[in-house]
Amino acid sequence: MRKSKLLVYFLLCLFFSGCSLWPRQATEEDPRTKGEKQFDPLGFPQDQVIVTQDEPGEKREGASESEKENKTGWEVSKEKESLLSRRVYRVQFFATKYPDEASQVAESVANQLSQKSYIDYKTPYYWVRLGEYETKEEANSLLEKIKKLGYKESWVVEVEIQP
Repeated sequence: MRKSKLLVYFLLCLFFSGCSLWPRQATEEDPRTKGEKQFDPLGFPQDQVIVTQDEPGEKREGASESEKENKTGWEVSKEKESLLSRRVYRVQFFATKYPDEASQVAESVANQLSQKSYIDYKTPYYWVRLGEYETKEEANSLLEKIKKLGYKESWVVEVEIQP
């Protein structure tokens, strides 16, 4: 009996040690992560961190000529963007997670009110908006028309647009 237990124990040890020696199949590289090893997220010129030596709370009158020359293209484009952008008022009346539904609603209401519609996406919703007004009062008149169409949960939003 003792020999048979010893033999079974020996065979089990031999079996389990042999399993670890078998060659494993090579796994294929996942195509979704193919380029991740070469990708450098800090390699973009827009990602340069600009550090100034000003003390917190210290006010600066204007930039010197040398500071203006040292600005990166990204900083200059941001300055131009802020100069070219303008703020307008629109009426937001619908939000959905489905882009097709947002397009259908936007087209339907835009045709009924003869207004241009806009669909903005901010995760996870598509926001449907109408109008482009300089003052909030003008947008409020459109808001009343939209509420009459049944969109009771509508409101006026201020957005920044690029020309």
